[in-house]
Amino acid sequence: MRTFISIDPPAAVRHSIRRCCPQLKDLRLMTAEQLHLTLLFLGKQPHTIRDSVNRVFGELTQEPFKICLRGIGQFRSGVIWLGVDSPEPLRQLQQHLSTALQRQGVQFEQHNFHPHLTLARSHKPLTQTQVSRFSEAFYDKEFNFTLSSVLLKKSKLHSTGAVHTTLDEWSLE
Repeated sequence: MRTFISIDPPAAVRHSIRRCCPQLKDLRLMTAEQLHLTLLFLGKQPHTIRDSVNRVFGELTQEPFKICLRGIGQFRSGVIWLGVDSPEPLRQLQQHLSTALQRQGVQFEQHNFHPHLTLARSHKPLTQTQVSRFSEAFYDKEFNFTLSSVLLKKSKLHSTGAVHTTLDEWSLE
């Protein structure tokens, strides 16, 4: 199964973010339910991944911390995203999880971690107008929440986009 470890902002925050997103031609907006921050994309894993991740979270001693989302950016792949202000605590958590899972023997592709929340996707190259409209819509806006749990999710790809299902959730304390 195709899996990843993520953070879901609270529903009220996700809905506030989604309401700010402009409706633009050739862009597929993420639904409020899909909005998340991926910590680690694990890719295709056996069902035993749940056991490995459970062991890692059983040893994790991470206090909850504040996350501030603000600032629009883009990837050349056609993604418009909302950034994380002062992402160092997220980077440390991501690095800890990555190292601990590798010690458990879990194999996955290593990527440079760029914490963000995907807002929209395009199959075509993004236009400056599209990015500008998002920048205008999110100008001077920030979305704050306290990270209190981390999720293991599976992702199933469909022609209309990915469907994410939560497999496990761990509280931080």
